[in-house]
Amino acid sequence: MGTVLRDVRRFDHPGFASIRIADGVIDRVGEPDATWPEGDEVVEARGRLAIPGLVNAHAHLPMVLLRGLADDAPLSVWLEQHVWPIERALEPDDVYWCSLLALAESIRCGVVAVADMYFHSDAVARAAGESGLRALLSYGMIAPSLSQGGKAELEKAARFAAAWHGEAEGRIAVAISPHAVYTCGDDVWRGAASLAAERGLMLHTHLSETRDEVDAWRRKTGLTPPAYLENLGVLAVPTLAAHCVHVDAADIDILARNGVRVAHCPKSNAKLGSGIAPVRAMRDRGVRVAIGTDGAASNDRLDVLEELRFACLVARAQSEDARSLSSHDALSLATTEGRLALNLPKAGIEPGDPADVVLMDVEGSHTAPPHDARSTLVFASQASDVTDVFVGGRPLLRDRRLLTIDEERVQSEVARLAKRLRRD
Repeated sequence: MGTVLRDVRRFDHPGFASIRIADGVIDRVGEPDATWPEGDEVVEARGRLAIPGLVNAHAHLPMVLLRGLADDAPLSVWLEQHVWPIERALEPDDVYWCSLLALAESIRCGVVAVADMYFHSDAVARAAGESGLRALLSYGMIAPSLSQGGKAELEKAARFAAAWHGEAEGRIAVAISPHAVYTCGDDVWRGAASLAAERGLMLHTHLSETRDEVDAWRRKTGLTPPAYLENLGVLAVPTLAAHCVHVDAADIDILARNGVRVAHCPKSNAKLGSGIAPVRAMRDRGVRVAIGTDGAASNDRLDVLEELRFACLVARAQSEDARSLSSHDALSLATTEGRLALNLPKAGIEPGDPADVVLMDVEGSHTAPPHDARSTLVFASQASDVTDVFVGGRPLLRDRRLLTIDEERVQSEVARLAKRLRRD
């Protein structure tokens, strides 16, 4: 038996079609009134737009708990005085419920895959497995040297990888995540790269996020963070680098030369006053750029569509050129480039593609008339337009109703946790 999405618009073709999903892939794309095998479930979807599911290439899912906390502080103050003290009080069960809340929000935003870095990672993985989403998960390591906690951090990362890589019917993959150059010593970085290479895993880190970070690293080492990592030899391992806001031409060449995938997080970078990554310059030099939201504490949403719109607008304002990032290119950041960043197979709306499909209502007053589907998606659509989400053919959202997460229970548990932390 399969599922037929009948009479949908395709984002990449004019007119209407019906899409048959079977065995986790798109089996057939045919005319709206085509005949389908008896017994197939038929989803009446006229007026909805079928798109490849969106990818969030960098997040800290449990940080939904901290949404709206210390909104007007710079990154260092925000982390050291507000975020980290609360995070030290979190237990695995807390992280599990917060992860589920973030995953529920992600599904409602049309996301089918997310890259996450956090701690109590088993709890994040348990939530991701239950949600039905695809996920690249990692334990964020912080240690100044191997002798000062680094060995223990690497052991935690190795245990997490052994327990979860390839789990949840293959939907969960694991990366190795030294948090940043300024939180992990060079021997920790080398150990992380060796572990990743040995296990066939990626590295996932933060890189050149703020001007202060880059300036301090130049004073300490004489190198920019990308040059430092290349000098260590760790970029020989496939790497996903979040932010890359303050990178110069030489840095961009390093990223391109080493095949580093960049997760662009414009709203978080703007909110924290960190700056905006030079996306056009990176793409012009062949760097693969995906889109990420970062954590909800610094965004405050996990809405990839909104992130794309902001990325487009700020790139054009920054360059004073409306051609800096087109809506077509922007959508690729959250689809083609996002899947590449997470090492996922290509997915579109063609036979044989993984059935990671999202349906959106494009008949609202704010999206009419739909002259160009990609432009409508990037500049006019919103998360509330998402009606259905399928991952590997499995429905996670149907007619705006979550099927894999008890949203009311999750919100209640997170509210209880927030109240407890306020008392503490």
